[in-house]
Amino acid sequence: MKVGTDGVLLGAWIPVSGAQRILDIGTGTGLLALMLAQRCDAEIDAIEIDDEAASQASENVLESEWSGRIKVIQTSFQDYRRISEVKYDLLVCNPPFFSKSLKAKTES
Repeated sequence: MKVGTDGVLLGAWIPVSGAQRILDIGTGTGLLALMLAQRCDAEIDAIEIDDEAASQASENVLESEWSGRIKVIQTSFQDYRRISEVKYDLLVCNPPFFSKSLKAKTES
């Protein structure tokens, strides 16, 4: 599982008190979803557009003790918005941050 300092800090910092439904947008490996599941009893949907990342997130969730409360969904945010009617108490996202960096070798 890929773990970065910014993701770990964000997962520890996000206020989850009172949240019953959480949406993790662009879950990647599932790090935030897993960290939040440890800190509260909320049901968590974790969406990821990339096939390989969604597969890794699903694997990580299945191997955790919180697999009953986290659902990984392989889709884009735009498509998920169109098909889902679920209301969330908390939305989280840990987007990649790039400033004057080299272009990636692959589109993903």
